[in-house]
Parts: sequence; structure tokens; C-alpha cells
Amino acid sequence: MTKPQTRDKYSRSGAYKLTCPDCNKVYVGQTGRCFTQRFKEHRNAFKSSRNTSNYAKHALEHSHSFGPIQETMHILQYHAKGAHLNTVERYFIYKEFNNNNHLNDDSNIAPNKILMPCWNSKSHKNNPANSPYQYPAQPRD
Repeated sequence: MTKPQTRDKYSRSGAYKLTCPDCNKVYVGQTGRCFTQRFKEHRNAFKSSRNTSNYAKHALEHSHSFGPIQETMHILQYHAKGAHLNTVERYFIYKEFNNNNHLNDDSNIAPNKILMPCWNSKSHKNNPANSPYQYPAQPRD
């Protein structure tokens, strides 16, 4: 009897966040490749002190640890590369920006007329889970 193959949650593409294990600041990103490959790129930037990852830059500048993929990378949404994934990424960056908890480049964050109602709604202000912009394909651990 053969076991059914289960797919590693990091073998797909989509939106993710990297959480600093030392201060809980968050970098939100997306990839059309597997999450594992993208994580390795962030880790290599950290190890080689290259300025190609805002997450690695933060860890290096503040002498923070990097952390393993299982503790650092959280899958936000599985999705193929494209316009929808760009919107998903912007939503999560904006969410962390409003919580003053992001490591993304500030120049890429602008008021978004589509997302503004989400952040200004009464039920959403105190509980992001009440956002009208919930995406259905949330990953399960």
C-alpha cells in the first residue's frame, strides 16, 4: 500500500510574511516560485550581508537572528503569480503598515482607495479578522 503524497506547504507560490524572531516586525512579500526558494534568497542575503532583502537588512542592522523557515515564514495566501497576487500582497503590506509593524519599503506604500474602506470600517478597526477583504484560500498548517 502506498502512502498518498502530501505537498509541503512551502512548495507552492503566493504571498508570505517573514516575522523577525527578536522584535516581531514583519516583511510581507510574494513569489511565483516556491516559498522555500524565496526564503533561501532572503537567508543568503542575510548570510552574505547583501542589501537585496529588507528582512535581511533589518536583521543585520539590528543584530537580530534570522530564524528557521518553520518559525519565520508564514504563508498568507497560496496563489499563482499575477495581478491578483499583487493585490493580495498590497493588502497584507497595508495591514502591517497600519499596525506600524512592517519592514517593507515605505516608498511602495501609498494610500489605497480600494483598501481604505476596509481599514476605516468600524468593525475592522479593532479586529482585522473582521475585514471585508478576507481571501478564501487561506493555508492550513
